[in-house]
Amino acid sequence: MRFAAWLAAGVAIWLAACGCSFAQDTSLLPKYGNVPRTEAQRAAEREFVDAVNLQSGGDLPRAAGEFAMRGWQAANQRQTDEAMRRFNQAWTLDRRCALALWGMAALQVNLPGKSASALPLFAEAQKAGANEINFLVDYAKAVSTAAVETHNDALMQDALARFARIYAKAPRHMLNLQNWAVALFYAGDYELAWKKVKLAEATPQKSQLDARFLAALQSRMPRP
Repeated sequence: MRFAAWLAAGVAIWLAACGCSFAQDTSLLPKYGNVPRTEAQRAAEREFVDAVNLQSGGDLPRAAGEFAMRGWQAANQRQTDEAMRRFNQAWTLDRRCALALWGMAALQVNLPGKSASALPLFAEAQKAGANEINFLVDYAKAVSTAAVETHNDALMQDALARFARIYAKAPRHMLNLQNWAVALFYAGDYELAWKKVKLAEATPQKSQLDARFLAALQSRMPRP
């Protein structure tokens, strides 16, 4: 069986052994919730790794990358449970799979009250090699979201500095500009938030600006 086909067909065994037997499905938590593994779970994990190692010709990092990519595909389709399972499988194969760690972190940020728990995952992903612009944008947004949720001024200043550094590298990255504006909105600097919106509106992706955010900003301060 080709490796790609095995990815599609063989995962059910792993899911059955390592996720569905618990009262709480730990396969839906980053790194399986970091809870102690039972002997049955450890045995299933070894079997899974051995099978993928054989199918991939011993290239577990490449296999982990393929699982992580499938996780991102699921995440983009808003299949968040499937995405987290794939990211966990990728992490099982390669603890330093930056794409999987990034994916886990990105999913956590979108859960109410969980953004702060995403920050160590982002830091770990960066240490493992994630450093592209879209990763940095996601990381900065996570820091700002955590700052808002935890009322942490130091985190907010960190986030604002991250947005500025990204802007220096990619001045026409619409999402970074919008995230920057949102952070400034929560920081109470509505005038500067409008300036970032104006920059975002000058990008090719201006149609993707969040109309709800613009309305909220307009309600606090009319467009200058």
